Amino acid sequence: MVGQLLPASILPGLLEIALRSRLDVQALFERAGVDADIVGRADRYVTLTQLDTLLSAAFAEAGDPLFGLRVGRDNHYGNLDLLGSLMATSATLEQALALLLRYKDLVVPYLTFELRREEHHCALTVGGGDGLNFTGTRVHNDLVVANMVAIGRSLLGGRMPIQRVAFRHARPADNELAEYQTFFGCELDFDWPVNAMVFSPALLGQSLPGAYPDYRRRLERAADHGVMALRRASGIAGQVMEQLRVGLGQGPLTVEIVSAQLNMTARTLQRRLREEGVQFARLRDQVRMDYACQRLRGGDCDITELARWLGFSDTANFYHAFKRWTGCAPGAYRQRAAAMPT
Repeated sequence: MVGQLLPASILPGLLEIALRSRLDVQALFERAGVDADIVGRADRYVTLTQLDTLLSAAFAEAGDPLFGLRVGRDNHYGNLDLLGSLMATSATLEQALALLLRYKDLVVPYLTFELRREEHHCALTVGGGDGLNFTGTRVHNDLVVANMVAIGRSLLGGRMPIQRVAFRHARPADNELAEYQTFFGCELDFDWPVNAMVFSPALLGQSLPGAYPDYRRRLERAADHGVMALRRASGIAGQVMEQLRVGLGQGPLTVEIVSAQLNMTARTLQRRLREEGVQFARLRDQVRMDYACQRLRGGDCDITELARWLGFSDTANFYHAFKRWTGCAPGAYRQRAAAMPT
């Protein structure tokens, strides 16, 4: 996550969020160091630090505990720019979700999505973003879950029955729950490891009214170019993270090994990372944490084997690192994930 960028084409959507709460948009953007000239441009980028500053301030100044829910429930696939068009022109909801997982970095590179399928239910889960301030807020969790449901309904022409939803934050006050129930119309669960939307597997095969295969393939080519440009723009930090992901399970993840893969010395790599304001150890922690959380949510993960796969010398070191990353032990995280709504 550290060192990643986002296309400035997402900024109009953030402007809309700020305007809905009658915030001082110019002051927010100036605080985050965002130049007005880049707003809406797919060839210019904002950093995650800028996004964190912008959304943390907007959420704090909104002064409405239900702000995330109220903004998210009005969302539509059209607000996702290229990714939304890709999803809307898919043949089925299953294809649309596959494209979401494939191209989500164009909109939310700091989040991790996973589609979990069982015989009687499917769960689209959203985690990640643990190094950012705004992702730990109730407003953000409400926004994520409400977005999933609202965008799903817009893709299907207005109707998408949901079995239940889950949020990472604690249960709100009783007098606020009615507004959740009115929008979601299903079981509500709180204080879970990830945000989630649970629905019937039958919905995956449902045809989308906007299906347009030829146009979708054209949009996929544009999305591929966008992802490649994003990776180039992310600089050396993005390249390091990609090498770290590929290297998981292949042995130690050292700066010497990664620098050799990038055809430079370890000293040069560390200097270039410093110029981008990041450290090799932080990038490695981010990659390890993302992978560990994903495996532990799977429920069938052997922690000793996971520690070895991530390159730790022993399980104890992995336990200490995981608790530092997430605030809880791997076993506790796995138990909470296993207790997620089914």
